[in-house]
Amino acid sequence: MKMKLWLRYFVYMFLIFVVVFSGEHVFQGIAKIRENSFNPQYFYTSAMTIIFYGSVGLILGLEHFICEIKKEGTWALILPKIVLMGLPSLYFSLAYVTFSFNIEFLRNIIIYPIITLMVSYSGFLSVFPLILGYTIITSFYKHNEKLGV
Repeated sequence: MKMKLWLRYFVYMFLIFVVVFSGEHVFQGIAKIRENSFNPQYFYTSAMTIIFYGSVGLILGLEHFICEIKKEGTWALILPKIVLMGLPSLYFSLAYVTFSFNIEFLRNIIIYPIITLMVSYSGFLSVFPLILGYTIITSFYKHNEKLGV
C-alpha cells in the first residue's frame, strides 16, 4: 500500500512537471511572437495561462475526483463553490483579455481590480487559474440517496 502512495504522488508530481515545462515552452513562443510583431497577444496569453495553470489545479484536485468516481450515486455539483470561488477565479484568469478592452466604463469599474494586480507585478494573477482548475475538479461529487450523502 505504501508503495502505491509513493507511486501515485510521483505520477502527480511528474504530471505537474510536464505541464509546467510544456507551458514554459509555449509562453516563450508567445513572448517571441510578441517581440517580433509588437502585438501583446492578450487572448493567447490568457488562454494558455488558464490551460496550463488550470491544469496544475486539476492535477492537485485529481485525487478527490478519483475518490468520487469510485463511489456510487449520481453526480452533483457544489454550486456555491462554483459561484463563489470559480467565477471570481475565472474573472481574474481572463485578466489579459479584459485588460485589452478599450472601453472606458469597463476600465474604470469592472477591470479596476485586475489593473490593480497587474500594475503591482506581484504575480498573483497566475494563482487564479490554478484556483479555477482546482475548484472545477473538486466541485463534483457523487450524491447517494441511500447513504444520505
